[in-house]
Amino acid sequence: MYSLDFEPVAQLEHEGKWDHLAALLIAAAQKLEAVGANFVLIASNTLHKVAPHVQAQLGIPLVHIADAVAEAVNRAGISSGLASSWSKSSTGNG
Repeated sequence: MYSLDFEPVAQLEHEGKWDHLAALLIAAAQKLEAVGANFVLIASNTLHKVAPHVQAQLGIPLVHIADAVAEAVNRAGISSGLASSWSKSSTGNG
C-alpha cells in the first residue's frame, strides 16, 4: 500500500498543475508495480482527471474509484450528479 500526503496533492489540484499530479501518481504507481502489485487503486474522485495518464505508464491495471461508483450508480438507476464542486468545476489536464 502506498499513500500520498494529501496537502501537496491538494495544493497541486488548487494550482491546476495536473501534469505534476500525474507525475506524482505515476511515480507512486510504478513503485507498487515494481514490488509486485497486481493492480493500482486511485481512491480520489478528483484525480480521475489524470488516471488515463497514469494507466498509460503502467503494465498493470489501474482501478479508479470513480469508475466503480459510476457503474454502481448506473445499476441503481440514479440520475442526479454525485461529484464535489471541485470535481464538477475543474477542467483540463494542464
